[in-house]
Amino acid sequence: MAYALIAQIVAAIFALGWIGTSVVTAALLGRLIAHAWRERDALLAKILLFGLVVGFGELPADHFGVVVTETLVYSPGGPQVWATPLYMPFGWVVMMVQLGVLAWWLAPRLGTARTCFVLAVLGGLNIPAHELLAKYADLWHYQNTPMILGAVPHYVILAEAMLGMVMPLLLLRVSTTPWRGVIGLGALQALAIYVAGRIAYALVG
Repeated sequence: MAYALIAQIVAAIFALGWIGTSVVTAALLGRLIAHAWRERDALLAKILLFGLVVGFGELPADHFGVVVTETLVYSPGGPQVWATPLYMPFGWVVMMVQLGVLAWWLAPRLGTARTCFVLAVLGGLNIPAHELLAKYADLWHYQNTPMILGAVPHYVILAEAMLGMVMPLLLLRVSTTPWRGVIGLGALQALAIYVAGRIAYALVG
């Protein structure tokens, strides 16, 4: 998470755009895959699969923001999948690993309910910084919706808080779930992302 944050700050300072973000995402993802392979870490491998399903399953949520509400605007350039830059699904993989490991660390100490609350708070607080850095890195920005700091929509903050509350409920089941079931858990998380976005936009968008 520290590496990712430093990379985001550098990308924002120099406005590196989609190329810089693609390189950073590939480097982070490669490091995680290499660790899972080298250490034969089945849990990390399952979280990576979970994240991959979430990343590509999140495409309808992006379509909702880009095409339906026209509030999300990606900067042009680079390969795309549907309405989404290709780096985004893989960025979700990295984020799911970060949150998944954090959830696994917190749950034995706080319990599931408190872990859900902590991730909800972290999601709501982390998003303003993430969205600001993305704007100045020339990755995406928002329009035609209430925002704070001129860059962070109210509905995105609410949606991320809702997602943070749901994530541990699914991620904590990954270790005891067969590989095929992990795909199903990822699909449920992707559905939660879409539903949270729709609800949040209806409430405060």
